[in-house]
Amino acid sequence: MKSLNFLFLLLLYNPLFAQVKESYKAQIAYRIVETSPAVKKYTKGLGERVVKNGGQSYGVMLDSSPNPKTDPSQSYSKTYDFNLHESYKDRMPILARFVFDPKKQQLYEYDTVKDQLIAIAFDKSLLKLFNKK
Repeated sequence: MKSLNFLFLLLLYNPLFAQVKESYKAQIAYRIVETSPAVKKYTKGLGERVVKNGGQSYGVMLDSSPNPKTDPSQSYSKTYDFNLHESYKDRMPILARFVFDPKKQQLYEYDTVKDQLIAIAFDKSLLKLFNKK
């Protein structure tokens, strides 16, 4: 048992398994998305529904950003691109996509049917924090 605990601690504190912490601007962009009324509407009761369907959880993930080397994102984009997804053992279906444009200072929901961005409401007081650094 002691050897298992040691192995767990070794893996836990191994730098290869350390999570990348996103930049300050990406952290604020996350808050802009996660606190928006649209995301709140999507996620109301979502955790219980996902678990009932055999899933583990749900989350918002940064897909691409202006700083992919400092943010845990897959690729470069002029905008901060997020997805809201459910997490299951074998898949992560995406429920919605959101884009925060730092130049236009606007949050959008991506409409997959019309292939267009639709401006949505968000807490504009967070812009002051976003523009701080």
